[in-house]
Amino acid sequence: MRKLVTTGLLALMLQSCGNVAAPEFAGVNAINITEAKLSQITATANVKVYNPNKHSITIKNADVDVTMRDIKAGKLLVDEPIKIAARSYADCDFTIKLNTVETLKVGITSARDWFLNSGNIKLTGTVDGEYGVFKRKISIDTSVKISDIVPQQKRKQTEL
Repeated sequence: MRKLVTTGLLALMLQSCGNVAAPEFAGVNAINITEAKLSQITATANVKVYNPNKHSITIKNADVDVTMRDIKAGKLLVDEPIKIAARSYADCDFTIKLNTVETLKVGITSARDWFLNSGNIKLTGTVDGEYGVFKRKISIDTSVKISDIVPQQKRKQTEL
């Protein structure tokens, strides 16, 4: 009987230790600049995220680079733990710290992308989280389309 219980617990633990799929980006609800200094721009982003896993994930820390056109503009941070229920969507608040000089370089080299709502912002790194009762590092490697962030505006035609 004791071997059966031990085997059952071991099987349960191994099943819980399976691969953890990274949370998926599902859209940006809002971005607000909270502080602009000569050296750094701080913004908050409310982002819709989907957890494809069968257990909830709690994100506690992030080491995620924000890059555009191969220029690292800054970091994505987690101020408070973010819990995302299993197989569901959640609105998550992140802080973005951008280096002003690097952000300006991005803006200059990609002004056309912003104007045409094309191009991507790349997010790469890891987040520390809890998956069920286990602590994990989850790899993040995703791109966000600028058109998902910048609202589409219809161009007006004027008669001459």
